This record gives sequence, structure tokens and C-alpha cells, in this order.
Amino acid sequence: MPLYAYGLMRAEDGQEAAKALTEASVEAIELGGICALVTSLGEGDLTLRRESALAHSDTLQAAFQHGPVLPVRFGTVLGDAGALRDELLAPQATALRARLEALEGLAEMQVKATYVEEPLLRSIVGGDPRLAQTAARIRELPAAATHFERIRLGETISQEVEARRQQDSHQLVEALAPLAVAISLREPRHERAVLNASFLVAQDRLEAFDAEMERFAQGAAGRIRFKLIGPMPAHSFAEGRWQAGVPDGSVA
Repeated sequence: MPLYAYGLMRAEDGQEAAKALTEASVEAIELGGICALVTSLGEGDLTLRRESALAHSDTLQAAFQHGPVLPVRFGTVLGDAGALRDELLAPQATALRARLEALEGLAEMQVKATYVEEPLLRSIVGGDPRLAQTAARIRELPAAATHFERIRLGETISQEVEARRQQDSHQLVEALAPLAVAISLREPRHERAVLNASFLVAQDRLEAFDAEMERFAQGAAGRIRFKLIGPMPAHSFAEGRWQAGVPDGSVA
């Protein structure tokens, strides 16, 4: 019977997690000191909808209460228990166990920061008399008569937004990095994005991380919106491209 895979754990942790997840029909299949948390699939059971993704995330979060978890990509299905052992567990058992050991006591915290559009534009235009004059002129004239001025104004504002993003993102990472073992930075998804990053944090430093995040958010109140997600399994660090025990903000 096909098996849907959620994540990998150390064998002892995974067995405890599976016991706690019996209502979700999750079982632990073990090999070489590690195990995969899976559920059996009947015909038509797998639907890649939003609720399925949420269920996948919820299962990983519940398992995380019992020890380190290496999340498996959403939608991963293997033919049966034999295929799972042969294709997923056996080829990397030793490396996977070492990766899980390295994640002991660590959690991922995702930080997303976005500029509030109106205060951002008001600050940029109001802080430069020439831009303010250009903006005032554009408002008073027909669009066709100020076409190229609008383009130049937009380009100038975009450049200023990027300069501010570089400064604000650097300051935020600099404030949080001392509290993290590693950092994974992602490219901004839109022009108002300040930061989209994940921090790998020791669980005994989570309160300090939250406090520093709150301090920074208060200082940027009204101009930047923040979203903090976690603690959660180390999705962004599952590949192990980071050096454990180096609290210097190493980028993964």
C-alpha cells in the first residue's frame, strides 16, 4: 500500500511521536536508528489542497514535540514500506541520524518583514524637496504630459526603497544573529519586502529571540509590519548546510 511521508526522526523519538499521533493514523517505519513518519494511502486519499498542506504541517509540528524532525517535502509518496526503507532510509541512514543529532534542542523561527506602503512613500518623497516638487507637479498635470517624469520618479523611489531595504534588513539580521546558530536568507518576493529569513535558534534562547524581535518591531512601528512564525521543525535547515554550534549567524 502506498505510504505518504511526513518527516524523519531518530527511531526512539519517532516511535513516541507515532504513539501520540495514533488518531491521525501515523506510524513510524524504522531502519538504522532513524524512522519515517508515514500514513497509509487508500485510492484517492492524496489531494494536494491547502487543507492537505496544513495537515502535513500540523503533523510535523506535533511530532516536533518529541524531538528533532527533518521534514519531507509535501506530497512525497512511496510505493510501500520496502520502497521507503530502500529508497529513503537505507541510502543515508548514518548521515540522516547525524543531521538529526545536530538539530537536538534547536528550532526554526521565520521572520517576515514588509514595509507599510503609505508611510514609506510619504517618508521618501517628503524627505527630498526635489522629489516632493516633482510629485506635486505630476499631480497637477495630465498623465500624458508627465509620462517621462512619472517614470523617472518611479525609478528614483524604487532605488530609495531598495537602499532602505538593504539598511533595515541588515540591522534586523544584525540584531537577531547573535541569538541564532544559523540563518537562511531568501530573496524578497516583492518591492515592499524588507526581510524573509529563517533563524535556527536554541530552544533555551527562544524567549531572548522573541524579546529582541519585539524590541526591533517597536522601533519600526508604523512603517514595517512583522510576522514571526515558530518555533517549528527546521524546514530551512533540513539539508544540513550549516555548522552546528557556531552562534555567529552563519548563512545556510
